[in-house]
Amino acid sequence: MVPELTDRENEVLELIAYGFTNKEIADNLSISESTAENHIHNIYTKLGISNRAQAVGYAFHMKIVLLDKVMENRGNPS
Repeated sequence: MVPELTDRENEVLELIAYGFTNKEIADNLSISESTAENHIHNIYTKLGISNRAQAVGYAFHMKIVLLDKVMENRGNPS
């Protein structure tokens, strides 16, 4: 069974896969850094993972993020 992430959690997961820092995620979504961290914690809990590398792997595995889009956004966190 695939865990259900909220729309916001999916946005955060996508930004994690693009390599954004917590601060960049917060700035991009106009939320506080602590709120971004809460979303990341919730993602990790729901997916049963413990780090960004596993989150990125999940995003690619589930085709939430595609390599060509990551390459497009590489170095452009805004």
